[in-house]
Amino acid sequence: MTLSGCANLSSAGTVTPASTVPSPVAGTPPISRNSPLYIIPVKPGVTPAQIKMAIETGLDGENMNLVGTLDVQKGLKARGIESKSPYVIYEVCNLVLGAKILKSTPEFGAFAPCKIILYEKHGKLNLLTYLPTYALRYFPKNAESKKVAAQLDSMIIHVMKQAADGGL
Repeated sequence: MTLSGCANLSSAGTVTPASTVPSPVAGTPPISRNSPLYIIPVKPGVTPAQIKMAIETGLDGENMNLVGTLDVQKGLKARGIESKSPYVIYEVCNLVLGAKILKSTPEFGAFAPCKIILYEKHGKLNLLTYLPTYALRYFPKNAESKKVAAQLDSMIIHVMKQAADGGL
């Protein structure tokens, strides 16, 4: 499987096994140890509207909140700039878990809230996030924060998979 845009691509364009770990969610791509970005391709035929609904439903199932949505395509259109490619930033949060990390690592707030981004590349829809566990690499080690960040990774990836599958 290839992960476009990840820092651990070999010259052949595939992820090298030593630089990945399995995703905590079955049926999703492995996680790169060398990139903060995690990408899940959207199944063909799944629409942006289905993705939005699936993200909202999935967040609720993971006890997370949708705290903001920035539809870049809609914003550009309002300014008279036509864009044919969807680009939507969903800001997502579990305030209780986020607060646990912020208590010991307040600088983590620079990465909050977590995001799920819908975008199109080469005619195909993808979902993208910045992994909380990767963000913690920039701060002093804290076992509890690392554990909570891993939990957030899993929750976000689960929501992304559900959305990429069209909510099925």
